[in-house]
Order: sequence, then C-alpha cells, then structure tokens
Amino acid sequence: MTDHQSKCFGFLSRNALIISVLIGVVVGFAFGFGLRSVKPSTDTLTWIGLPGEIYMRLLKMTILPLIMSSIITGTASMNARTNGRLGAVSFCYILVTTAVGAVIAIILFILIQPGKHVNLSMSKDRTTVGRNIETSDMFADMIRNLFPDNIVTACFQKTLTKYSHISDTVTINSTNSSITEVQKVLSSTSGVNTMGLIIACLMFGVTASNLEERAQPFIAFFETIYILVASLLNWIIWLTPVGVASLITTALLKASDIESVFTSMGMFVLAHSIGIAFHQLVLIPLTYFLTTRKNPLYFMGYCLRPWLTVFAPPSSAIGIPEMLKTLDENLHVDKRVSNFFVPLGASLERCGSCLFICLSALFLAQLDGMILDTSKVVIIGLLSTAGSMATPSVPSGSVVSILVVLSSINIQVYSVGLLMALEWYNDRIRSTSNTLTIILGAVMVERLCKTSLNSDQEMDSYKNTQETPLYDSEIRVFVNKDKSLEH
Repeated sequence: MTDHQSKCFGFLSRNALIISVLIGVVVGFAFGFGLRSVKPSTDTLTWIGLPGEIYMRLLKMTILPLIMSSIITGTASMNARTNGRLGAVSFCYILVTTAVGAVIAIILFILIQPGKHVNLSMSKDRTTVGRNIETSDMFADMIRNLFPDNIVTACFQKTLTKYSHISDTVTINSTNSSITEVQKVLSSTSGVNTMGLIIACLMFGVTASNLEERAQPFIAFFETIYILVASLLNWIIWLTPVGVASLITTALLKASDIESVFTSMGMFVLAHSIGIAFHQLVLIPLTYFLTTRKNPLYFMGYCLRPWLTVFAPPSSAIGIPEMLKTLDENLHVDKRVSNFFVPLGASLERCGSCLFICLSALFLAQLDGMILDTSKVVIIGLLSTAGSMATPSVPSGSVVSILVVLSSINIQVYSVGLLMALEWYNDRIRSTSNTLTIILGAVMVERLCKTSLNSDQEMDSYKNTQETPLYDSEIRVFVNKDKSLEH
C-alpha cells in the first residue's frame, strides 16, 4: 500500500460515519423525490418509514438509563463537600449558561419563524386533537412533575390536570335549567416525566457526593450503566444512514409543499447559525470583558486552538487537554479551578446543544401544526434546558434529547429526519459553542471563588507537597476516554 493510499484509507476510516450518513441523506432525497410521482399508498409509506421508526425506537430505548446515569455520575463527581463554593458556583454557571441557549433559541424562533406556512401532511383536512388546559394548570402540573412522588412511575407517566363536566338540573320559576360545573381532577397521562427524573437524579447525585467513600458502590454502578449504554449507542449510531434515508424519504413523501419544506429547512439552519454566531462572537466576548475588564480579542485568540480541536471530531472531551493548556498557560487560571471545572463542564455544559434542541423542538412543533402559545414555548424551553444536560455522549446525541422534548409535548417524530440532513454541520458548530462556554466558565468561576481560594491557599500548598495532583492531562483523557462528550 502506497503512502497516498494509506492516507486515503485513513481519511475514509476516520470519517466513515459522516460519509455514510451523507450517502444516506442523498439516498433519502433521491427516493423521496423519485417516489412522489408514484403517490404511494399509506401502507407503502408505513413500510418505507419502518426502518426510520425502528432507528428512533432504539434511540428512545436508551433515553432513561442515559438520563439517570449521566446526571447522577456528573453531579456525584462535583464532590460538593470538598470543593464547597467551587462546586456550587460551577453547577450554577452550567445551569444558567445552558438556559441562555434556550432563551436565544426562543428569541430567534419568534423573529425568524422557520416553520411558518409549512404543512408536512398530505391530508388537506388534517385536524389536531388537543387538550384544553388552562395556562395556570399547565404550570402547576409542571411544578408537580418536578417532584415525582414515585420515581418508578415517573419513568412512564406524569401528572396532568383533567377536567370533568358535571351537569345539574335546577328549577327556577317552574322552569328547568341545566347548569354545567367544571371540576378539576388531578390525574396522570402516559409519557416520561423527564424533568422529574432529572431533579430526582440530581438529588441522588448530590447526596452520593456528600457521602463520599460510602457511596462509591452506588456511583460505580451508575458509571457502569453510563459506559454500557454509551457503548450501545455507539453501535446504534451506525444505523443512522439507514434511519436517515428512511426518515427523509417518508417526510418528503408526506409533505404537501416541497418548496416550502426546503425553504423552512434553510431558515432553520440560518436561525441556528445566527444563534451560534451571536453566542460566540457577541455574548461570550462581552461577558469576558464585563467579568475581567480585559480585551476579549486576546481571549478569543487564545480559544482558537481548542475551538479547532473540537470542530473536527466533534467532541468536547477531545478538547480537554487544549482547554487546560489554554487556561493554565495563556489565561493563567488557578489550576484548582481548571482541574475541577473543565472535566465537569465537558460532562454537563451544553449551551450550544440546548440552543439547537430548543430551536429544533419549536421548529418541528410548528411543522406539525401545533399552536405555540407562551406556555408551550416556556415548557419547551425548560424541557430543552433540563434535557440538554443529560445529552448522550455520542455523535448527534442531541437528537435523542429532541425526541425527549417532542414526546413530552405529544409531537410526531418522523420529521426529525429532516434535521439529520445537515446534522454534520449543526453538530460541529454547537460543539464549539459548548467548548467556548467551558473556557469562559473557568475564568468566571475563578473570579467568583477568588476569596475562598485565597483563604485555602496555604492549606492547599501544604497538601500539594504531600500528594500527587488529582488531575493531569493524561489522567483526564483516561477518565473521559469512554465519554466522547457532546455532540
């Protein structure tokens, strides 16, 4: 084998998944356009869409174990008792910045409306049956679901307020009148209580962190589950080309207006790109300047190498060594902060992913014909924020979180295949946003924890002379070798 052939083979092997997915996209569009003239029957559409449906079902099968294991192991690793203020500030930063991604997505969706005037159904008289639930009851149900009374039933049902109509006949002036009274009944409906499970797992993770050595068997159990399910997903993800081809073909065959579908897809990618650009080029430099009063251009220049490192795989974990080098050598962040925050941020920080998940859920809900009032938009934003922090660490893992959000609001998932057409691009730009947010987070956490860090400096200096540092780049890469984090 010549050197040229060896390089070509190496390139193909490294990018086999991307190439195969692109082939699946091309096949899906080819069959979608080719079969539209035939006007296939409903039964034919069912069989065409079956591979994509199976692909989605396999992804959804892994949602619960991934959410529970990733949240528990992530929060347990914070070791709040030892790190105190550092751990609390780090988690608050991750939560707030992830929520910022949802806010940006909602604003862009309102301004651009990428799915407006598009109908993916070929039926002209399609109707949507909805539940007439008052906004106050919707938010009350959301708060109730945050604290499930049974963690087992939360895996397959959630609390829902239902209305019963009771009619009474009364006689007024010898005239019988019927009076209908509406009564609220607290009931349940099928579906995963995602936010409740996340809150419960956070509580278990924090408790395990405080128990330290006594909780090691518990933490090790969920770490094993995480590694096992992540490995399973890495196998399932190789079915993506077939699933994408099936989903795109089905979506195109069901679409009543192809031109509008392509226009909406272009507007969606435009909205996503604008959101990522605003986050990276405006919000992050501005926040850095307000925090440090230093020139943000130097900061962005220092971040270029980690940015390029995570763009190609795409993976936040791959960029951990470069992020640490940038923080230690260029930004001069306290190593205690960088050693703690960077691995934690690579596990949980999902600002760019949350932006994509929230925007995608709103876009697909609009395509499905759902009327998006304020309450539904807020709920989608909250679900996206919570779900993105449990995003599985596999290529295009955010798609799994989109399925969680769509299932929570009873939206069909067949049109997710349209998002996969340009996933190779969307995946990379959102991963770079996650990385920049992690680097900025280490700088901000050091500033916010500077007082407590200085007060403990003498004790830490003594301990560092007696013990080997907890993290170095090689150990961090080893710890995260099974967590090719965020996509």
